[in-house]
Amino acid sequence: MPLKFHALLLIAATCIGQDKPAFEVASIKPNLGGPESGFAFDIAPSGRVMARNVDFRILLRTAYGLRESQVPEEPPAIRNRRFDVQAQPAQSSVAVPNERVRQMLQRLLEDRFRLKWHWESRPSRAYGLTIAEHGPKLPPVGEGQGRTQMGSLDAPSMTLESLCQILEFELDRPVVNQTGLSGPFAVKLRWASERAPAANRADDASLPSLFTAVQEQLGLKLESISAALDVFIIDSVENPTEN
Repeated sequence: MPLKFHALLLIAATCIGQDKPAFEVASIKPNLGGPESGFAFDIAPSGRVMARNVDFRILLRTAYGLRESQVPEEPPAIRNRRFDVQAQPAQSSVAVPNERVRQMLQRLLEDRFRLKWHWESRPSRAYGLTIAEHGPKLPPVGEGQGRTQMGSLDAPSMTLESLCQILEFELDRPVVNQTGLSGPFAVKLRWASERAPAANRADDASLPSLFTAVQEQLGLKLESISAALDVFIIDSVENPTEN
């Protein structure tokens, strides 16, 4: 009986891993160009994925929908290595939902990179996004195309969760929405970005810091807090098989 029971567990675990859909054809090759040669990442409505010169963190963020603060450091096996990825699902007459593409990317990483992972809650230094003393300055949703650059955000429609993701990229620390508001809202913000190229910073000399800009322009406030945050933990990963 014990042997039969363990066999059933093994079969169940295998079936769970195979629940995620897979690409029909996929190719992963090393790219030796380095980060200075730029990168590209495109997901077509058909579900086709084409990525050039991307590191594992980008693949991981896209596949599992991770925020910058949730992405772990790359293990030595794949650190500083970059890849070209081409993956094509089975042909379909309708667009492939983003969630399904993400599941196929997860399957690709788990099969070809032998990725094993789990979630873990860890205490972390963070910023809480709260409402400033005189209340929020968040206009209703507008129309048009959003635009984001280093030190400039113009979004006709954005949730505060999405705003937190942009802020934490700039601050290099998790940002937690504690306003009680979700949105979406129209969000316009300009600040002197520490991540902008040095040549551009002289032009931004008259702009406020991000903390001041958030308070003056959005009626919100960033405060240092401690929070328990879910972190994506890599248990093991290997260099991928190419085909």
